Amino acid sequence: MWSRSLLKQNAWNSLKENGYYWKGLVVCLLTGLFSDGGSSGGTSGSTSASSEELEQLMGSGTMTEEETAVLIGIAIGVLVVCVLAIAIGFALYAFVGGPLEVGKCKFFMSAREGDSSLMRMFDNFGSGKYLSTVKVMFARYMYTFLWSLLFIIPGIIKGYEYYLIPYLMAENPNLPKDRAFAISKQAMNGEKWNLFVLELSFIGWELLGLLACCVGVIFVAPYEQATFTEFYACMRAKIIAQGISTEAELTGGMNLPFDGGNAGQISTYQNPYNM
Repeated sequence: MWSRSLLKQNAWNSLKENGYYWKGLVVCLLTGLFSDGGSSGGTSGSTSASSEELEQLMGSGTMTEEETAVLIGIAIGVLVVCVLAIAIGFALYAFVGGPLEVGKCKFFMSAREGDSSLMRMFDNFGSGKYLSTVKVMFARYMYTFLWSLLFIIPGIIKGYEYYLIPYLMAENPNLPKDRAFAISKQAMNGEKWNLFVLELSFIGWELLGLLACCVGVIFVAPYEQATFTEFYACMRAKIIAQGISTEAELTGGMNLPFDGGNAGQISTYQNPYNM
């Protein structure tokens, strides 16, 4: 059975021996611009006015019909802008962010096996791969988003349940949507908590990054992503060993460089998953 220390050691050895840390950093930065939703927190101002004073201020004057119409027009304009911003955000993720997220997985999977070409990141933008990637990744995003509307927690659980989908699409861009979801769901059965703890284990590195004016957090990203690629290698071995899927289905008959079942390809690797 895999362990956090083994995955991290494998990731460290992979980065060191194949020498793709800086390329991995570029990939993580580029992906983060489009696939993390661009969330930003608003600032809340404070005022010393009491509620009575605010009521007096709000009722201290009257508006003409023209002024009222202007305010309504401004409110409608703000609403339209917000709706457009949300729509653009969804579209940006669907057509750029999702494929880039798959591309990030593809790069780290390939780099793990010795092929660290940055162009691997854009493989799924090619003809015959792009639209299927967009479809599956946008479905993953929307399903997670809709589940998140139910008090957040269900969305978090579903996020872990769908965790393997970008890796599956990186291997086989033509994998049907229902199969991608089914494979990820079955493979992540019993693994969601383990993955959560694995993610939590990087908190020390991230705290050190925060001490460097927050910039240091960025430099941990390649190590984290290399570790999560090792996690997928374990899940891939589990998928095949438990009959959840086959090698042929996972690769779609394509000659891809990633051999997730062979965790010992690099001499310093250890087999992270013994079935």
